[in-house]
Amino acid sequence: MPEVSVVAAVYNVEKYLPKCIESLLAQTYRDFELILVNDGSRDSSPLICRQYAKKDSRILVIDQENGGLSAARNTGIAAAKGKYIQFIDSDDYVEPDLLERCVNKLEETDADMVVFDFRQAYLDGTGEVIRSPFDEEWIYCLAEHPELLTDLKNAAWNKMYRTALFTETGIRYPMRKYYEDLGTTYRLIARCRRIAFLHEPLYNYLQDRPGNITHSFNRSVYDIMDMIDLTIDDYKDLGIYDTYYEELKYLGCVNILECLKKTRGVADVREAERFVDACFSYIKQRWPEYPACTRKLNREKYDFIYMNQTLLKLYLKYRNGRA
Repeated sequence: MPEVSVVAAVYNVEKYLPKCIESLLAQTYRDFELILVNDGSRDSSPLICRQYAKKDSRILVIDQENGGLSAARNTGIAAAKGKYIQFIDSDDYVEPDLLERCVNKLEETDADMVVFDFRQAYLDGTGEVIRSPFDEEWIYCLAEHPELLTDLKNAAWNKMYRTALFTETGIRYPMRKYYEDLGTTYRLIARCRRIAFLHEPLYNYLQDRPGNITHSFNRSVYDIMDMIDLTIDDYKDLGIYDTYYEELKYLGCVNILECLKKTRGVADVREAERFVDACFSYIKQRWPEYPACTRKLNREKYDFIYMNQTLLKLYLKYRNGRA
């Protein structure tokens, strides 16, 4: 049985997929399986997957109808045989010692999750390292460090997990939803006995490829509230919502505020305003005392605009020449 299962969701990434797979096959740690889940790709991605599978017996290719990123990851979890599991987006690539460094850290610390730094890469070859504020010499758990909810990025791919976190809890990525990491990562954290950190940029996240939905505005932006609900309801079920009320309020509000920034480029002002109204209605229902919060919500220079419903709607009209 392999020690690590690496799960890569594959969907129409023929231009980037070879680099992703090559970076995994170049790992200094060899005891792993690579599960390539073809999520209904319509380009040459399935052919690329099979070509690599013929060359390396550690590669398993699974084909399924298009169900989205969560469906592909969940398929990978079901097929995983490793003690540990690592997710990778198939348009990204990793450093050669990713698996070795993570497995060693997990074994040394008996942690359920290890979080590592990553490089935010751009198509022009530039990039910047995104570092965690947590100390790699320490071991963390939510009960002692509630700041895990406010200071830890929710991305699935800059973490290696003990597979049992998924198989023994039943937690899976929410189907047909965007912001699925937001609705999953903090639920896993609530169940981690020990969380470790590595201050090495072991993952390269391609920020600006065409088709990247991170900065786009469409109906999927409404999913942000569903994912916050999923996390909050889970904490209520665990009986710990009140304990982490302020941290969860901060987590919910800052993620909604980041989504509200996507309204800047929306040509249909009425559509943008509907989303603004929906967000502030949600916030006021969940946290009537908003904008009061024990942590500062306006983290960037112009965040005060996005924190105020009336001001934001005026700003959107101004940008579109309707003031």
